[in-house]
Amino acid sequence: MIYIFLCVDFDRDAAFPTLGHKHAVSKPKQTETQDILTDPEKSAEIQGSIEGFDKILSFLIQKKLPTVFYFEARTIDLISKKYPEFLKRLNQPYFEMGVHGYDHEDLVGKETGMPLESQEEFNLIKKAKDKIEELFSTKIIGFRAPYMRVSENTQKILMDLGFVYDSSIYQESDKSIVPYSDEYGLIEFPVIKTPKESLMKGMYTYLWPLFEGKRGIKEVVNNYIQLIYNSTENNSYISINLHSWHFAYNVEQNCYLSQKEIRKNAEFLIKLIVKLEEIEGVHFSTPKLWLEENELL
Repeated sequence: MIYIFLCVDFDRDAAFPTLGHKHAVSKPKQTETQDILTDPEKSAEIQGSIEGFDKILSFLIQKKLPTVFYFEARTIDLISKKYPEFLKRLNQPYFEMGVHGYDHEDLVGKETGMPLESQEEFNLIKKAKDKIEELFSTKIIGFRAPYMRVSENTQKILMDLGFVYDSSIYQESDKSIVPYSDEYGLIEFPVIKTPKESLMKGMYTYLWPLFEGKRGIKEVVNNYIQLIYNSTENNSYISINLHSWHFAYNVEQNCYLSQKEIRKNAEFLIKLIVKLEEIEGVHFSTPKLWLEENELL
């Protein structure tokens, strides 16, 4: 059996690291005044996640499709205050909740110039975990680092905070993969990047290029099918990775999309899911369900 994980990084619209700020700033707000840029709440825009993800959320609920959401805590807290009904729709028993930072912090400070000290990183991840657990009345066991960047302290911090797995590492592969344990006993669920020389031509399993118009839906579907057909190891997985806002906001064009364009992007994802469901031996799941089914949790 090959597992498919639908993984949603649910964060502010186009979260970008900004020099001198430990919190991310939404791309649409990067030209705002300093009083806005320096305020983590004011600099967080969630329009794209609300408007763009609505159709997909309805589809996932209708199908009861297992999905893992890695929440930026600031974003989901803002949604709980401004859009409480949207939060209720996200709280489904077949959805898994994970952590994606509090303010989409660049943990290593690569672009902000402000790496987090170990205790500060611990406090931020704990704060995020506590907030998400409070909002959804659930226990969090999974983490995905903002920008897919972990510090030398992250894995130990996650273990100390009771996380079971991480999904912040890229692994090059032309087929499905299996998780592994790191030196601390934390289970790693890597994200696939296909080799450049493969038929998939260096495709990341993030759908960014699809929503930005750099890859067509036919090519993306065929690439995922090829990954599945290349796979022989039982209980391996392939993840489909995306951002909540990307259906509604184009980073390259720096603009929000029309309702027609949003529907088109949503239909792309729906088509991919439907096509993969048709393949024998494919099972949609989440990392937590995988761990339970393989008696590791």
